[in-house]
Amino acid sequence: MKNISLFAGHDANITFSDTTKNQYHVIELERLVKKRYFRLHVDNSLEEIFNILSECKRISEEEFGITNEYDSLTIVSDGGGIPLELISRVFNYKDIYSFDHHLCHAASTFYQSPFDESLIISYDGGGNDGFFNVYYADNNKIILLKKVKCDFGGGYLLLASCCSEITKGSKHQLSLAGKLMGLCAYGKYDLNQVNDMRKFFIDRNYQKLSESHNYKFKNIKYPWKNPLENYIFEGQKSYDFAANAQKSYESMFLELFDNFIDEYEFDNVCITGGGALNVLLNQVIKNNYDYNIFISPNPNDCGLSLGASFLTQRPKKRVNIAYNGIPILDKDKKDQLLSGRKISDLNLDYVCQLLKNGKIIGVCRGDSEVGPRALGNRSIICDPSFKDMKDILNSKVKFREWFRPFAPFCLKDEAHLYFDSKDFDNMEFMSYAPLVKEEYRSNLPSITHADGSSRLQTVTEDSHKFFYDLLKTYSKYSDMHVLLNTSFNIRGNPILTSIDDALYVLDNTELDSIIIENTLVEK
Repeated sequence: MKNISLFAGHDANITFSDTTKNQYHVIELERLVKKRYFRLHVDNSLEEIFNILSECKRISEEEFGITNEYDSLTIVSDGGGIPLELISRVFNYKDIYSFDHHLCHAASTFYQSPFDESLIISYDGGGNDGFFNVYYADNNKIILLKKVKCDFGGGYLLLASCCSEITKGSKHQLSLAGKLMGLCAYGKYDLNQVNDMRKFFIDRNYQKLSESHNYKFKNIKYPWKNPLENYIFEGQKSYDFAANAQKSYESMFLELFDNFIDEYEFDNVCITGGGALNVLLNQVIKNNYDYNIFISPNPNDCGLSLGASFLTQRPKKRVNIAYNGIPILDKDKKDQLLSGRKISDLNLDYVCQLLKNGKIIGVCRGDSEVGPRALGNRSIICDPSFKDMKDILNSKVKFREWFRPFAPFCLKDEAHLYFDSKDFDNMEFMSYAPLVKEEYRSNLPSITHADGSSRLQTVTEDSHKFFYDLLKTYSKYSDMHVLLNTSFNIRGNPILTSIDDALYVLDNTELDSIIIENTLVEK
Protein backbone atom coordinates (compact mmCIF):
# COMPACT_ATOMS: atom_id res chain seq x y z
CA MET A 1 0.00 0.00 0.00
CA LYS A 2 1.25 3.46 -0.90
CA ASN A 3 0.16 6.44 1.15
CA ILE A 4 0.79 10.15 1.28
CA SER A 5 0.16 11.83 4.65
CA LEU A 6 -0.04 15.57 5.29
CA PHE A 7 0.16 17.86 8.29
CA ALA A 8 -0.14 21.51 7.25
CA GLY A 9 0.18 23.28 10.63
CA HIS A 10 3.40 24.72 12.09
CA ASP A 11 6.38 22.44 11.40
CA ALA A 12 4.39 21.25 8.37
CA ASN A 13 5.43 17.89 6.96
CA ILE A 14 4.54 15.25 4.40
CA THR A 15 5.22 11.51 4.65
CA PHE A 16 5.52 9.30 1.58
CA SER A 17 5.24 5.59 2.31
CA ASP A 18 5.19 2.25 0.55
CA THR A 19 4.37 -0.36 3.18
CA THR A 20 5.08 -3.30 0.88
CA LYS A 21 8.72 -2.21 1.01
CA ASN A 22 8.59 -0.87 4.60
CA GLN A 23 9.64 2.44 3.02
CA TYR A 24 8.95 5.79 4.72
CA HIS A 25 10.27 9.26 3.92
CA VAL A 26 9.40 12.56 5.58
CA ILE A 27 9.77 16.02 4.07
CA GLU A 28 9.79 18.82 6.63
CA LEU A 29 8.58 21.73 4.56
CA GLU A 30 10.50 24.38 6.50
CA ARG A 31 13.70 23.00 5.01
CA LEU A 32 12.25 23.14 1.54
CA VAL A 33 11.04 26.75 1.74
CA LYS A 34 13.69 27.96 4.25
CA LYS A 35 11.21 29.27 6.83
CA ARG A 36 11.33 27.96 10.40
CA TYR A 37 8.09 26.60 11.87
CA PHE A 38 6.56 26.85 8.41
CA ARG A 39 2.77 26.46 8.09
CA LEU A 40 1.48 25.29 4.75
CA HIS A 41 -2.17 26.12 5.37
CA VAL A 42 -1.70 29.86 6.07
CA ASP A 43 0.35 32.73 4.67
CA ASN A 44 0.57 31.06 1.26
CA SER A 45 -1.38 31.59 -1.89
CA LEU A 46 -2.99 28.58 -3.54
CA GLU A 47 -0.40 28.85 -6.30
CA GLU A 48 2.44 28.73 -3.74
CA ILE A 49 0.90 25.70 -2.05
CA PHE A 50 0.54 24.00 -5.43
CA ASN A 51 4.20 24.65 -6.24
CA ILE A 52 5.38 23.34 -2.86
CA LEU A 53 3.33 20.16 -3.17
CA SER A 54 4.55 19.71 -6.75
CA GLU A 55 8.17 19.93 -5.58
CA CYS A 56 7.45 17.32 -2.90
CA LYS A 57 5.96 15.05 -5.57
CA ARG A 58 9.10 15.47 -7.67
CA ILE A 59 11.35 14.59 -4.73
CA SER A 60 9.25 11.53 -3.92
CA GLU A 61 9.43 10.27 -7.48
CA GLU A 62 13.06 11.10 -8.27
CA GLU A 63 14.72 10.63 -4.87
CA PHE A 64 12.54 8.11 -3.04
CA GLY A 65 11.36 6.12 -6.04
CA ILE A 66 7.70 6.30 -5.01
CA THR A 67 5.56 6.99 -8.07
CA ASN A 68 2.49 9.23 -8.03
CA GLU A 69 -0.19 6.53 -7.73
CA TYR A 70 -1.28 6.35 -4.08
CA ASP A 71 -3.81 4.09 -2.46
CA SER A 72 -4.66 6.79 0.05
CA LEU A 73 -4.23 10.33 1.26
CA THR A 74 -4.24 10.85 5.04
CA ILE A 75 -4.62 14.25 6.68
CA VAL A 76 -3.93 15.05 10.34
CA SER A 77 -7.24 16.43 11.61
CA ASP A 78 -5.99 19.79 12.89
CA GLY A 79 -3.42 20.19 10.15
CA GLY A 80 -5.59 20.31 7.07
CA GLY A 81 -6.94 23.50 5.58
CA ILE A 82 -5.67 22.74 2.08
CA PRO A 83 -8.47 22.40 -0.52
CA LEU A 84 -8.77 18.79 -1.62
CA GLU A 85 -9.19 19.86 -5.22
CA LEU A 86 -5.73 21.48 -5.04
CA ILE A 87 -4.16 18.36 -3.51
CA SER A 88 -5.87 16.28 -6.20
CA ARG A 89 -4.24 18.39 -8.91
CA VAL A 90 -0.84 17.23 -7.62
CA PHE A 91 -1.30 13.75 -6.20
CA ASN A 92 -3.22 10.78 -7.54
CA TYR A 93 -4.91 8.88 -4.71
CA LYS A 94 -8.00 6.71 -4.18
CA ASP A 95 -9.17 6.94 -0.56
CA ILE A 96 -9.00 9.68 2.08
CA TYR A 97 -8.46 9.23 5.83
CA SER A 98 -8.07 11.55 8.79
CA PHE A 99 -6.71 11.02 12.32
CA ASP A 100 -6.50 13.22 15.42
CA HIS A 101 -3.43 15.13 16.56
CA HIS A 102 -2.34 13.24 19.69
CA LEU A 103 -3.30 9.87 18.23
CA CYS A 104 -0.84 10.63 15.41
CA HIS A 105 1.83 11.55 17.97
CA ALA A 106 1.20 8.26 19.77
CA ALA A 107 1.42 6.17 16.60
CA SER A 108 4.49 8.00 15.32
CA THR A 109 6.47 7.25 18.46
CA PHE A 110 5.16 3.74 19.20
CA TYR A 111 5.97 2.32 15.76
CA GLN A 112 9.49 3.75 15.95
CA SER A 113 10.00 2.22 19.41
CA PRO A 114 11.39 -1.25 20.16
CA PHE A 115 8.25 -2.17 22.16
CA ASP A 116 5.47 -4.65 21.37
CA GLU A 117 3.22 -2.89 23.88
CA SER A 118 3.55 0.34 25.77
CA LEU A 119 1.92 3.11 27.77
CA ILE A 120 2.13 6.33 25.74
CA ILE A 121 2.02 9.88 27.08
CA SER A 122 1.49 12.58 24.47
CA TYR A 123 1.58 16.18 25.63
CA ASP A 124 2.15 19.58 24.03
CA GLY A 125 0.56 22.98 23.47
CA GLY A 126 -2.63 21.39 22.21
CA GLY A 127 -4.30 19.67 19.31
CA ASN A 128 -7.88 19.08 18.23
CA ASP A 129 -8.09 16.14 20.69
CA GLY A 130 -6.60 17.76 23.79
CA PHE A 131 -3.34 18.76 25.43
CA PHE A 132 -2.23 15.74 27.48
CA ASN A 133 -3.41 12.27 26.48
CA VAL A 134 -2.53 8.81 27.76
CA TYR A 135 -2.75 5.76 25.51
CA TYR A 136 -2.18 2.02 25.52
CA ALA A 137 -0.63 0.54 22.38
CA ASP A 138 0.25 -2.88 21.08
CA ASN A 139 0.93 -4.11 17.55
CA ASN A 140 -2.78 -4.21 16.73
CA LYS A 141 -4.26 -1.11 18.32
CA ILE A 142 -3.80 2.21 20.11
CA ILE A 143 -6.44 2.99 22.74
CA LEU A 144 -7.05 6.29 24.51
CA LEU A 145 -7.01 5.73 28.29
CA LYS A 146 -7.27 9.25 29.67
CA LYS A 147 -7.24 12.95 28.88
CA VAL A 148 -5.82 15.41 31.39
CA LYS A 149 -7.01 18.99 31.44
CA CYS A 150 -3.75 20.92 31.39
CA ASP A 151 -1.40 22.73 29.02
CA PHE A 152 2.27 21.96 29.57
CA GLY A 153 3.43 23.16 26.16
CA GLY A 154 1.57 26.46 26.11
CA GLY A 155 2.24 27.16 29.79
CA TYR A 156 5.96 26.57 29.41
CA LEU A 157 6.13 28.82 26.35
CA LEU A 158 4.20 31.56 28.08
CA LEU A 159 6.55 31.51 31.08
CA ALA A 160 9.54 31.59 28.73
CA SER A 161 8.14 34.74 27.14
CA CYS A 162 8.61 36.62 30.45
CA CYS A 163 12.42 36.48 30.19
CA SER A 164 14.05 39.21 28.13
CA GLU A 165 17.11 37.09 27.29
CA ILE A 166 14.76 34.61 25.63
CA THR A 167 12.37 36.92 23.78
CA LYS A 168 14.61 39.73 22.57
CA GLY A 169 15.78 38.94 19.06
CA SER A 170 13.49 35.93 18.72
CA LYS A 171 11.63 35.75 15.44
CA HIS A 172 9.01 33.18 16.37
CA GLN A 173 7.24 32.34 19.62
CA LEU A 174 7.77 28.60 19.09
CA SER A 175 11.50 29.08 19.63
CA LEU A 176 11.02 30.33 23.21
CA ALA A 177 10.55 27.00 24.98
CA GLY A 178 13.84 25.56 23.80
CA LYS A 179 15.67 28.67 24.94
CA LEU A 180 14.17 28.45 28.43
CA MET A 181 15.83 25.04 28.82
CA GLY A 182 19.19 26.69 28.20
CA LEU A 183 18.64 29.77 30.38
CA CYS A 184 17.29 27.94 33.46
CA ALA A 185 20.73 26.47 34.18
CA TYR A 186 21.93 29.90 35.29
CA GLY A 187 19.22 30.40 37.91
CA LYS A 188 18.12 29.09 41.31
CA TYR A 189 14.57 28.05 42.00
CA ASP A 190 12.38 29.03 44.93
CA LEU A 191 10.06 26.31 46.21
CA ASN A 192 7.20 28.71 46.96
CA GLN A 193 7.25 30.06 43.42
CA VAL A 194 7.57 26.56 42.02
CA ASN A 195 4.42 25.46 43.85
CA ASP A 196 2.46 28.40 42.41
CA MET A 197 3.80 27.82 38.91
CA ARG A 198 2.82 24.12 39.13
CA LYS A 199 -0.84 25.13 39.22
CA PHE A 200 -0.34 27.32 36.16
CA PHE A 201 0.20 24.24 33.97
CA ILE A 202 -3.27 23.05 34.98
CA ASP A 203 -5.38 26.22 35.10
CA ARG A 204 -3.19 28.51 32.93
CA ASN A 205 -4.48 31.42 35.00
CA TYR A 206 -1.98 34.12 34.05
CA GLN A 207 -3.60 36.76 36.26
CA LYS A 208 -3.63 34.53 39.35
CA LEU A 209 0.05 33.70 38.89
CA SER A 210 0.85 37.38 38.46
CA GLU A 211 -0.96 38.38 41.65
CA SER A 212 0.46 35.57 43.80
CA HIS A 213 4.02 36.94 43.50
CA ASN A 214 3.36 40.48 42.35
CA TYR A 215 4.75 39.71 38.90
CA LYS A 216 4.14 42.71 36.65
CA PHE A 217 3.11 40.56 33.71
CA LYS A 218 2.20 42.32 30.50
CA ASN A 219 -0.96 41.59 28.53
CA ILE A 220 -2.65 39.99 31.56
CA LYS A 221 -5.94 39.48 29.77
CA TYR A 222 -4.46 38.52 26.42
CA PRO A 223 -1.01 36.99 27.06
CA TRP A 224 -1.08 35.13 23.74
CA LYS A 225 -1.64 38.29 21.72
CA ASN A 226 2.11 38.66 21.18
CA PRO A 227 4.26 36.51 23.50
CA LEU A 228 7.43 38.06 22.09
CA GLU A 229 6.49 41.29 23.91
CA ASN A 230 5.66 39.71 27.30
CA TYR A 231 9.15 39.98 28.81
CA ILE A 232 9.47 41.65 32.21
CA PHE A 233 12.58 40.07 33.71
CA GLU A 234 16.25 40.41 32.84
CA GLY A 235 19.57 39.35 34.31
CA GLN A 236 19.55 37.17 37.41
CA LYS A 237 15.79 37.66 37.91
CA SER A 238 15.31 36.24 34.44
CA TYR A 239 17.56 33.26 35.15
CA ASP A 240 15.77 32.51 38.45
CA PHE A 241 12.36 32.82 36.85
CA ALA A 242 13.43 30.34 34.15
CA ALA A 243 14.73 27.94 36.82
CA ASN A 244 11.38 28.14 38.64
CA ALA A 245 9.51 27.50 35.40
CA GLN A 246 11.57 24.42 34.56
CA LYS A 247 11.35 23.02 38.09
CA SER A 248 7.58 23.50 38.23
CA TYR A 249 7.23 21.87 34.80
CA GLU A 250 9.16 18.83 35.99
CA SER A 251 7.35 18.63 39.33
CA MET A 252 3.84 18.82 37.87
CA PHE A 253 4.59 16.31 35.13
CA LEU A 254 6.10 13.81 37.58
CA GLU A 255 3.04 14.04 39.83
CA LEU A 256 0.83 13.08 36.90
CA PHE A 257 3.32 10.46 35.72
CA ASP A 258 3.28 8.78 39.14
CA ASN A 259 -0.51 8.57 38.98
CA PHE A 260 -0.49 6.96 35.54
CA ILE A 261 2.14 4.34 36.24
CA ASP A 262 0.38 3.38 39.46
CA GLU A 263 -2.93 3.06 37.65
CA TYR A 264 -1.60 1.37 34.51
CA GLU A 265 1.11 -1.18 35.20
CA PHE A 266 3.48 -1.28 32.24
CA ASP A 267 7.22 -1.77 31.91
CA ASN A 268 7.42 0.25 28.69
CA VAL A 269 6.60 3.94 28.33
CA CYS A 270 6.71 6.11 25.20
CA ILE A 271 6.73 9.89 25.68
CA THR A 272 5.81 12.09 22.75
CA GLY A 273 4.42 15.46 21.68
CA GLY A 274 6.30 18.75 21.81
CA GLY A 275 6.75 18.35 25.57
CA ALA A 276 8.99 15.35 24.93
CA LEU A 277 11.66 17.77 23.63
CA ASN A 278 12.34 18.80 27.24
CA VAL A 279 15.58 16.88 27.70
CA LEU A 280 16.00 17.96 31.32
CA LEU A 281 12.73 16.35 32.39
CA ASN A 282 13.46 13.30 30.24
CA GLN A 283 16.71 12.75 32.13
CA VAL A 284 14.94 13.04 35.50
CA ILE A 285 12.49 10.35 34.38
CA LYS A 286 15.30 8.09 33.16
CA ASN A 287 17.28 8.45 36.38
CA ASN A 288 14.39 7.97 38.80
CA TYR A 289 12.13 5.30 37.33
CA ASP A 290 12.73 1.65 36.51
CA TYR A 291 10.87 1.67 33.22
CA ASN A 292 11.94 1.25 29.64
CA ILE A 293 11.54 4.76 28.23
CA PHE A 294 11.48 5.59 24.52
CA ILE A 295 11.44 9.03 22.91
CA SER A 296 11.64 9.25 19.13
CA PRO A 297 13.89 11.70 17.25
CA ASN A 298 10.75 13.52 16.04
CA PRO A 299 8.23 13.69 18.93
CA ASN A 300 7.02 17.19 18.07
CA ASP A 301 4.65 18.14 15.27
CA CYS A 302 7.21 17.34 12.58
CA GLY A 303 6.38 13.65 13.19
CA LEU A 304 2.59 13.96 12.85
CA SER A 305 2.28 12.97 9.18
CA LEU A 306 4.40 9.90 9.92
CA GLY A 307 2.00 8.88 12.68
CA ALA A 308 -0.93 9.40 10.32
CA SER A 309 0.77 7.14 7.79
CA PHE A 310 1.27 4.44 10.44
CA LEU A 311 -2.41 4.64 11.42
CA THR A 312 -3.52 4.28 7.80
CA GLN A 313 -1.71 0.96 7.62
CA ARG A 314 0.25 -0.31 10.60
CA PRO A 315 3.86 -1.24 9.83
CA LYS A 316 4.72 -4.93 9.79
CA LYS A 317 7.93 -4.19 11.72
CA ARG A 318 9.54 -1.30 13.53
CA VAL A 319 10.47 1.70 11.39
CA ASN A 320 13.73 3.62 11.68
CA ILE A 321 12.95 7.02 10.19
CA ALA A 322 15.78 8.98 11.86
CA TYR A 323 17.70 9.70 8.63
CA ASN A 324 14.93 9.42 6.01
CA GLY A 325 14.36 13.13 5.55
CA ILE A 326 14.82 15.55 2.70
CA PRO A 327 17.84 14.90 0.42
CA ILE A 328 20.53 17.39 -0.55
CA LEU A 329 18.47 19.39 -3.01
CA ASP A 330 21.26 20.57 -5.32
CA LYS A 331 23.57 17.57 -5.20
CA ASP A 332 23.45 17.29 -9.00
CA LYS A 333 25.19 20.69 -9.13
CA LYS A 334 27.94 19.68 -6.72
CA ASP A 335 30.82 19.90 -9.19
CA GLN A 336 29.66 23.27 -10.48
CA LEU A 337 29.14 24.71 -6.99
CA LEU A 338 32.55 23.52 -5.74
CA SER A 339 34.43 24.67 -8.83
CA GLY A 340 37.42 26.85 -7.95
CA ARG A 341 37.35 25.95 -4.26
CA LYS A 342 39.93 24.11 -2.18
CA ILE A 343 38.57 20.58 -2.19
CA SER A 344 39.90 17.09 -1.46
CA ASP A 345 38.56 13.59 -1.01
CA LEU A 346 37.29 12.96 2.50
CA ASN A 347 40.06 11.61 4.75
CA LEU A 348 39.06 11.02 8.37
CA ASP A 349 42.62 11.25 9.67
CA TYR A 350 42.98 14.68 8.13
CA VAL A 351 39.55 15.75 9.40
CA CYS A 352 40.55 14.65 12.92
CA GLN A 353 43.76 16.65 12.70
CA LEU A 354 41.73 19.73 11.75
CA LEU A 355 39.38 19.15 14.69
CA LYS A 356 42.30 18.66 17.05
CA ASN A 357 43.66 22.02 15.91
CA GLY A 358 40.41 23.75 16.82
CA LYS A 359 38.81 23.89 13.39
CA ILE A 360 35.01 24.00 13.03
CA ILE A 361 33.56 21.77 10.32
CA GLY A 362 30.07 21.55 8.79
CA VAL A 363 28.68 18.22 7.64
CA CYS A 364 26.12 17.77 4.87
CA ARG A 365 25.77 14.12 3.88
CA GLY A 366 22.91 11.90 2.70
CA ASP A 367 19.27 12.58 3.50
CA SER A 368 18.55 14.85 6.44
CA GLU A 369 17.46 13.83 9.90
CA VAL A 370 13.71 13.70 10.58
CA GLY A 371 13.25 15.87 13.65
CA PRO A 372 14.49 19.12 15.14
CA ARG A 373 17.98 17.90 16.07
CA ALA A 374 20.92 17.34 13.77
CA LEU A 375 22.39 13.90 14.40
CA GLY A 376 25.27 13.72 11.95
CA ASN A 377 23.87 14.36 8.48
CA ARG A 378 23.34 18.13 8.86
CA SER A 379 25.75 18.95 11.67
CA ILE A 380 28.49 21.34 12.71
CA ILE A 381 31.22 19.55 14.64
CA CYS A 382 34.33 20.57 16.58
CA ASP A 383 36.48 19.64 19.58
CA PRO A 384 34.77 20.68 22.86
CA SER A 385 38.00 20.77 24.85
CA PHE A 386 38.69 24.34 23.69
CA LYS A 387 37.49 26.68 26.43
CA ASP A 388 36.16 29.42 24.15
CA MET A 389 34.60 27.13 21.52
CA LYS A 390 31.06 27.61 22.85
CA ASP A 391 31.35 31.40 22.63
CA ILE A 392 32.83 31.24 19.14
CA LEU A 393 30.03 29.00 17.91
CA ASN A 394 27.29 31.11 19.47
CA SER A 395 28.61 34.51 18.44
CA LYS A 396 30.51 33.89 15.21
CA VAL A 397 28.97 30.82 13.57
CA LYS A 398 25.41 30.29 14.81
CA PHE A 399 24.78 33.96 15.74
CA ARG A 400 22.55 33.04 18.65
CA GLU A 401 22.20 33.78 22.39
CA TRP A 402 25.24 33.39 24.65
CA PHE A 403 23.51 31.01 27.06
CA ARG A 404 22.61 28.35 24.50
CA PRO A 405 24.41 25.04 25.18
CA PHE A 406 25.92 22.57 22.72
CA ALA A 407 25.63 18.82 22.55
CA PRO A 408 28.36 16.18 22.81
CA PHE A 409 28.50 12.90 20.94
CA CYS A 410 30.54 9.85 21.81
CA LEU A 411 30.53 6.09 21.35
CA LYS A 412 27.74 4.45 23.32
CA ASP A 413 30.08 1.94 24.92
CA GLU A 414 32.29 4.79 26.19
CA ALA A 415 29.50 7.10 27.39
CA HIS A 416 29.76 5.84 30.98
CA LEU A 417 33.34 7.11 31.13
CA TYR A 418 32.34 10.76 30.68
CA PHE A 419 28.67 11.04 31.68
CA ASP A 420 26.42 10.11 34.60
CA SER A 421 23.16 8.36 33.80
CA LYS A 422 21.33 5.30 35.08
CA ASP A 423 21.72 3.86 31.58
CA PHE A 424 22.46 5.09 28.07
CA ASP A 425 19.56 3.49 26.22
CA ASN A 426 17.62 5.60 23.67
CA MET A 427 20.28 8.34 23.76
CA GLU A 428 21.11 8.23 20.06
CA PHE A 429 18.62 11.07 19.35
CA MET A 430 19.74 13.79 21.84
CA SER A 431 16.61 13.27 23.92
CA TYR A 432 18.24 13.36 27.37
CA ALA A 433 20.64 15.54 29.35
CA PRO A 434 22.95 13.50 31.59
CA LEU A 435 25.50 15.23 33.79
CA VAL A 436 29.11 15.42 32.66
CA LYS A 437 31.23 13.64 35.25
CA GLU A 438 32.90 16.10 37.59
CA GLU A 439 36.41 15.06 36.64
CA TYR A 440 35.80 15.80 32.93
CA ARG A 441 33.99 19.13 33.13
CA SER A 442 37.17 21.18 32.89
CA ASN A 443 38.36 18.99 29.99
CA LEU A 444 35.09 19.37 28.07
CA PRO A 445 34.07 22.97 28.77
CA SER A 446 32.20 23.64 25.53
CA ILE A 447 29.66 20.84 26.01
CA THR A 448 29.32 21.17 29.79
CA HIS A 449 26.41 23.48 30.55
CA ALA A 450 26.23 25.81 33.55
CA ASP A 451 24.39 23.14 35.57
CA GLY A 452 26.81 20.39 34.54
CA SER A 453 24.38 18.83 32.08
CA SER A 454 24.86 17.89 28.44
CA ARG A 455 22.40 16.88 25.70
CA LEU A 456 24.25 13.70 24.79
CA GLN A 457 24.08 11.79 21.52
CA THR A 458 25.45 8.25 21.77
CA VAL A 459 26.77 6.59 18.63
CA THR A 460 27.04 3.00 17.48
CA GLU A 461 28.15 1.59 14.15
CA ASP A 462 24.49 0.89 13.36
CA SER A 463 23.08 4.23 14.47
CA HIS A 464 25.49 6.44 12.49
CA LYS A 465 28.41 4.88 10.62
CA PHE A 466 30.11 8.18 9.72
CA PHE A 467 30.12 9.49 13.30
CA TYR A 468 31.19 6.08 14.53
CA ASP A 469 34.18 5.97 12.18
CA LEU A 470 35.03 9.58 12.98
CA LEU A 471 35.09 8.92 16.74
CA LYS A 472 37.15 5.78 16.29
CA THR A 473 39.67 7.74 14.24
CA TYR A 474 39.66 10.66 16.67
CA SER A 475 40.70 8.33 19.48
CA LYS A 476 44.14 8.25 17.83
CA TYR A 477 44.52 12.00 18.26
CA SER A 478 42.91 12.77 21.61
CA ASP A 479 42.48 11.25 25.05
CA MET A 480 38.98 12.81 25.12
CA HIS A 481 36.85 10.67 22.79
CA VAL A 482 34.04 13.22 22.76
CA LEU A 483 33.16 15.74 20.03
CA LEU A 484 30.66 18.59 19.83
CA ASN A 485 27.65 18.46 17.51
CA THR A 486 25.19 21.23 16.70
CA SER A 487 22.75 21.72 13.84
CA PHE A 488 24.03 23.07 10.53
CA ASN A 489 22.13 26.34 10.38
CA ILE A 490 22.41 29.90 11.56
CA ARG A 491 20.04 31.78 13.83
CA GLY A 492 16.47 32.08 12.62
CA ASN A 493 16.91 29.59 9.77
CA PRO A 494 15.94 25.92 9.59
CA ILE A 495 18.55 23.20 9.28
CA LEU A 496 19.96 23.54 5.78
CA THR A 497 19.65 20.99 3.04
CA SER A 498 21.60 22.35 0.08
CA ILE A 499 25.24 22.68 -0.88
CA ASP A 500 24.62 26.31 -1.79
CA ASP A 501 23.43 27.11 1.75
CA ALA A 502 26.33 25.18 3.28
CA LEU A 503 28.77 27.24 1.20
CA TYR A 504 27.04 30.44 2.32
CA VAL A 505 27.67 29.54 5.96
CA LEU A 506 31.28 28.67 5.13
CA ASP A 507 31.83 32.02 3.41
CA ASN A 508 30.00 34.23 5.91
CA THR A 509 30.88 32.80 9.33
CA GLU A 510 33.96 31.52 11.12
CA LEU A 511 33.25 27.99 9.97
CA ASP A 512 36.55 26.57 8.66
CA SER A 513 35.50 23.69 6.40
CA ILE A 514 32.52 21.69 5.23
CA ILE A 515 32.09 18.06 4.29
CA ILE A 516 29.76 17.56 1.32
CA GLU A 517 29.10 13.84 0.95
CA ASN A 518 32.67 12.48 0.58
CA THR A 519 34.35 15.78 -0.31
CA LEU A 520 36.09 18.17 2.09
CA VAL A 521 35.86 21.87 1.24
CA GLU A 522 38.26 24.24 3.04
CA LYS A 523 38.46 28.03 3.11
